[in-house]
Amino acid sequence: MDTAPPLSVEFIRRYPVEAARVLERLSADDVAALLNPMPAELIAALIASMLPERAASCIESMEDAPASRLLMEMPLTHSARIFRMFPESTQQRLHALLPDTMCHKLRGFLNYELLSVGNLMDPVVNMLPEAITVAEAIRRIERFHHPASCELYVVDELHRLLGVIELGKLLISNHHARLRDIMNNKSQPLFAHTAIDASLLSHPGWASRRRLPVVERDNTLIGILAYNRLQDCADIDEHHLSSPTDGVISLGGLYWLCLARLLDNLFTLAATEKK
Repeated sequence: MDTAPPLSVEFIRRYPVEAARVLERLSADDVAALLNPMPAELIAALIASMLPERAASCIESMEDAPASRLLMEMPLTHSARIFRMFPESTQQRLHALLPDTMCHKLRGFLNYELLSVGNLMDPVVNMLPEAITVAEAIRRIERFHHPASCELYVVDELHRLLGVIELGKLLISNHHARLRDIMNNKSQPLFAHTAIDASLLSHPGWASRRRLPVVERDNTLIGILAYNRLQDCADIDEHHLSSPTDGVISLGGLYWLCLARLLDNLFTLAATEKK
């Protein structure tokens, strides 16, 4: 077995969050090669500090034995969030190496009620740490393995949702600015344990976005839910529903109507004065 570099071990031991930010820039295979020989109790805090999608990729690239030990060493909530992102084949392979008691507890965290927001959500969500710069955020987006959505969610060190920033705004912002300084604090999340029914379609967040973040009880960001998926599940005929943007469109129409009337009055007044 390879020996882990002493300096890397010491840095990870003392600064797990900072080490997570560094390793998130590397390929999953390179991170796995570094972590494989390290004891699980040393790297648990590091992996827990990594963004879930990156952490899942790194653990999936590790050897099965150290990967399973790492999942057992991490807080169960973190293990469950990462486990949810594995493909089914990886879940089955690691499931066989985990103790029955942990498997039972994992199922409790993984299985939401059938008709709940958590059951419908997509666990893959574009999130970025609050402290990184715009330039670093853009570099990370370029390394995404999937197209970036219009909304990027900003989280703290514990992956709790802090805000949202639109991709377009990010691209034109000062490259030295921190995400926490330019994000929109009003992300309007959905609660994972909320039951699915027609009333959820009137959530105020749908007025401006077609995808909303999903959070757990402690505000941890765990996924994303699309409006059309919610609508399909609620089994609502969209022809009998008002669109979530109808209110915005109505207000826009009212604005232009009032402006047109104002201009008409001004032009009439000007014509009268000339006479």
